[in-house]
Amino acid sequence: MNTYAPTQSDFPVWQETNPSGTFSDWLKASVADDWKRVTHHPFTDAWGHAALPERNLTNYLIQDHRFVDRFVALLAAAVSRAPTLKDRIPGCQFLALVTGVENTYFERSFRALGVTDEERLHQTDWPATASFKALMRNASESTSYANMLAVLAVAEGTYLGWADRVAKSIPERPADFWYDEWLDLHIGTYFESIVAYLNGQLDQYGPDLSGDERAQCLDHFRRATSLEIAFFDTAWAPQE
Repeated sequence: MNTYAPTQSDFPVWQETNPSGTFSDWLKASVADDWKRVTHHPFTDAWGHAALPERNLTNYLIQDHRFVDRFVALLAAAVSRAPTLKDRIPGCQFLALVTGVENTYFERSFRALGVTDEERLHQTDWPATASFKALMRNASESTSYANMLAVLAVAEGTYLGWADRVAKSIPERPADFWYDEWLDLHIGTYFESIVAYLNGQLDQYGPDLSGDERAQCLDHFRRATSLEIAFFDTAWAPQE
């Protein structure tokens, strides 16, 4: 786990040594090893080959669906804190996708895989799930636009990273829609534009943060990346 603790002077020094870089580049560089662990996790390769044991697959879907409510609240909070209408519109449009096509994907997958309402309601949150939901709530309640963007940029950026890599590396796409459509939701021109939008917002507003605000933003980014690893580790481990 990345234990780097930022100080107020870190970003100016980093800018001096990386003059062509951006604020979002700095954030990713600060967690480079963990970012690679997420985007190259063995769970993601198994997903691309439709090779997950059934219990791992269904538990992952149950747990990942638990994020949707808090994610929607976080994205809505970010939209409310965005400085201009132009800054809000892409987030508003993405909200419609998450609450529409993405949520419907989960419901269809649960029905096709025979996941009961009882399983969905009564399965205990994994520690990583509970911690990530708490981090999203913390970012929302901080009222800091940068903190919200940091968590959102990790959630979407890491998924673009692994899904794009996996989709390009497999000889053919999985036949089962729950594998195939999950890849489709996290690759392609539109999803790339969402990740670019989140990074662009960080690049636009991050450099003007105070030292303390910048440190908080990096801390949210670092914690979110670490929790993505923990979530995949749990999803890949033997399941009860």
